[in-house]
Amino acid sequence: MKKYWQLLVIAGVIVLTIGFHYVQVASATKQNYNFTFENISGDDKYIESLLIEASVEKGMGYDNILIHKGGSKVISNPYSRHTPLLFTELIDEHKNFMRGKPFFANNYYEDDSKLVFVKEPYDEWSLNTEGEYSFKVEVLNKAENKKTSFEVPSASKNKLHYMSIINTTVVNNDLKIILKQVKDNGDEELNLVTIDMKNQQLLSESLVDTALGDEKIRRNFDFYNKYNNIGNEKYNVYSVTSLMMGSESAEVISRQFSLINTETNEVTSISLPEGLELDMENGIVDDNYFVASYSTEENTVIHRYNLGQQRWLDPIIASQPDGFVNEEMNNLYAQNSKLYLMNETANDFILQIIDIESGTLLYEGKLLNDNAKLKYNIWVNNFHEQKE
Repeated sequence: MKKYWQLLVIAGVIVLTIGFHYVQVASATKQNYNFTFENISGDDKYIESLLIEASVEKGMGYDNILIHKGGSKVISNPYSRHTPLLFTELIDEHKNFMRGKPFFANNYYEDDSKLVFVKEPYDEWSLNTEGEYSFKVEVLNKAENKKTSFEVPSASKNKLHYMSIINTTVVNNDLKIILKQVKDNGDEELNLVTIDMKNQQLLSESLVDTALGDEKIRRNFDFYNKYNNIGNEKYNVYSVTSLMMGSESAEVISRQFSLINTETNEVTSISLPEGLELDMENGIVDDNYFVASYSTEENTVIHRYNLGQQRWLDPIIASQPDGFVNEEMNNLYAQNSKLYLMNETANDFILQIIDIESGTLLYEGKLLNDNAKLKYNIWVNNFHEQKE
């Protein structure tokens, strides 16, 4: 009996200690986040409506925060579910339609008249048994606030490990779905599915490309259209990336890039400038441009490909800021014809906003941490331009 009470006391102390620790961490992070911008060059109008959705890591804790010109605020922490800003807005506007739906932007399409959601059958046993599945579609008519649902059987009979929707768009009332299928052996297929929304029937389901590996080389698809775009995307860029296996870290040995035009269903290859294939650290699509970049100790090298004209523009060479920390470049985003690039320095972060078409630097500023005693790691999830 004595041992029993001792165990209870020890367990209680442990629970209280852990709880107190995490309360301290949560409280400390909320009190200490205070980021502001300091202009280096350019016009402050480019950050007036800018919202930066980021994860901030300090020690063993992290928070999701929203940074804007006037300061920053915590929007969620490890103890609460994080709802991305895009979905916060959708839930506010269309609460009933959004109820119970996942936060996967690739599954949604929105325009002025409708909001569309497509559910892939990732949770059905039929994927790896009979290979039969259906696409479940829900459409919200915004003017009438009326939802319709229908289900369209797939023409594919592939037995799969899983599948995922890469992009959803609507062209002339045809629902276009770019779909990745992964087989049990790891081979991947990319398909383009077209569904007639008026008659609620499958029009076509065609194979776009394959990524087939072997014992020495693994091949997989990489996709470059930005995550939080749920509007019409005429162009989708992807690559088949080949990695040499057998070492501690898989080495990229080649990337073959291609472009899907969802209006015409055409697939064309993209030839990269010399050296970019292996050096590339980031790639992103914004409307009519594919932007690919990599960093050196001295510069960030930015390549732009005009998707409509299918040609490369001269590269942009952006000098690294003083005290540049050459970490893996992950804080890059493109939106509304502007490129947002954030680089870490020894003390702060430097934000650069570049006009994609002209290559002009529109704004450069420091993201200052007003509590200089604490060092934070910032991982940008998205850049948003706030609606007026």
